[in-house]
Amino acid sequence: MGKYKYLLLLALAGFCLTTIPVSAQTILYIPVDGRPVNLAYVTDTAQAAGVDIIAPPAAFLGSIDRPGDPDSLWKWLFAHATAADSVVVSSDSLLYGGLMTSRTHGLSPAVIEERLLNFARLKELNSQMKLYVFSTVMRTPQSGEGGEEPSYYEVYGTSIFRITSLRDQAEGQELSQSESDELSELLAKVPPTILADWYERREKNFRANQQLIDYAKQGSFAYLLLGRDDCAPFSQSHLESRHLAAETADLPATCYASFPGADELGMLMIARAVNQAAGRRPTVRVRFAPGAGPDTVPSYEDVTVGETIDAHILAAGGKPSVSGAVDLVLAVNTSWDGVTHEADSVFNHVRFQVAPAALTRDISDELKAGQRIAVADIAFGNGADNTLLAELKKRDLLFRLEAYSGWNTASNTIGYAIGQGLLAAHMGLKEKNRLLAVRFFDDWAYQANIRDEVGREVLFPAGGSWFHLDKLSARITGETERRLLDFATANFPAYPLKDFKVSFPLDRMFEVKIELH
Repeated sequence: MGKYKYLLLLALAGFCLTTIPVSAQTILYIPVDGRPVNLAYVTDTAQAAGVDIIAPPAAFLGSIDRPGDPDSLWKWLFAHATAADSVVVSSDSLLYGGLMTSRTHGLSPAVIEERLLNFARLKELNSQMKLYVFSTVMRTPQSGEGGEEPSYYEVYGTSIFRITSLRDQAEGQELSQSESDELSELLAKVPPTILADWYERREKNFRANQQLIDYAKQGSFAYLLLGRDDCAPFSQSHLESRHLAAETADLPATCYASFPGADELGMLMIARAVNQAAGRRPTVRVRFAPGAGPDTVPSYEDVTVGETIDAHILAAGGKPSVSGAVDLVLAVNTSWDGVTHEADSVFNHVRFQVAPAALTRDISDELKAGQRIAVADIAFGNGADNTLLAELKKRDLLFRLEAYSGWNTASNTIGYAIGQGLLAAHMGLKEKNRLLAVRFFDDWAYQANIRDEVGREVLFPAGGSWFHLDKLSARITGETERRLLDFATANFPAYPLKDFKVSFPLDRMFEVKIELH
């Protein structure tokens, strides 16, 4: 056995000896919907950390093609609340039936108000229970593809986005004559009934978030986290977030936060509940790749990652630190110029690049110093940076990490890396490495490489749709599984693959579910 591998085994053995046991607790968890990133991966992480986490039947939760059942969720929650130490719940599920449904529902204000009252009733039922609530400001996407918005958004979405962008801008500065003319032209282009329908639904969401903020002010919640789903520097989401921020100015950071993101919120709140139950406030130090680093404003977001990361650390129950030994080091991979291209673009071909190579050296140095490392890979949107992972592989560092994340938006990645990284302190080596392998399969192998390959080489030649696999589902699943196994053999052959399952729970190419046992 080589000297380096011998030292590595000693380091891994030391990890097992220093695992921190989590205090016994029961957490009830209602995610924003039933997608793997919100349900399966979160509960899997909590269980790996020794948490007794209980989620409702999957049939009660929403999905992309069907709403959840808020009334059944509330009944389930009331039935189990007296036995819970902590409750972590999505208001979008409990009010509308899920994140997707929050964008398309036709619920009356009276129904939403009645469901909001249940939060007060829940607290009365178990006054000792810690109630963690996360909600979202409805997103303002720049286009309507994918079927996640009202059907008219596919036609008028780009115009609606631009209308809200100009209106948001107009609140802080005067529009130029050309911008005013553009706004008038766009308003003439979008039918008034369509614009009214879109704004009416947003108003319901805005009022619901105001009520949740009032509950937080009254002390009903242990914590309220308000995510800004797929936002932009100028948009309706940004405008509403600014107005809500004015109402939360007197809320301390110990009970409220708001930042870009949606699908990472459940993971963060589970981490916070675990940390608070254990009476711990772990310290986290951030190391950026050279270049734009903390000044990067990623795609789908409206603030710099430097601001976002600190907010995520605090939300997870941690404490940002600027130097010295800490409980966790968060290594953040940003592009040199701060531009986040898509992971399936030509910019993500494996080749030597200064920023990821330098960050890998920093990670190696931190590990040698005895630090635990989580990696937030946000150089690209919707997938891993192939160059960074190749560098980590070359130095045999992949499974020396506590956590890795590189999926969807920057905030989704950041929240997962922090949440799983902090919870990894409660895990054994086998479970920690299994969760790492899931992310390598999902974010690196599939999202950054195989998804596009299978689409070009199998799906599209067969006349298939990116958003509806339908009759091609079995073929696409088999082909994806074969390629994932080949990828694992080539890139992390030492990981013991036994029970390995791939599925497409939403019958579309965007998400894949990886199961390892």
